[in-house]
Amino acid sequence: MTAEDALALFNHEYDADDGLLFRFRMSDDVETERLQRFLSALEVMSDYYEGKTHVEKAIAYRVMAFRDTLSASVGHWKVSRPKGMTTNMVTALFIAFSSVFASA
Repeated sequence: MTAEDALALFNHEYDADDGLLFRFRMSDDVETERLQRFLSALEVMSDYYEGKTHVEKAIAYRVMAFRDTLSASVGHWKVSRPKGMTTNMVTALFIAFSSVFASA
């Protein structure tokens, strides 16, 4: 996946009516393959921003919105969690969100 592909996927999952941002907010089930693609996109974005002086404001805002939305939703999963949102996947997503900013 190229950096352009990763950014396009990331933005799609933010903007789409049934994107991951919406699914995280609603605590909906998510296909494991979709989460893996999104995680891969975040890892490519992290590599892309490594050594750069900054992350663009719009991208930074969206990364934080994903992180904050997922964090708020996790707090409601006391009884059950959405399919696809395993502990390992959620942890990997939080690490990947942080990694986008780690080297910029």
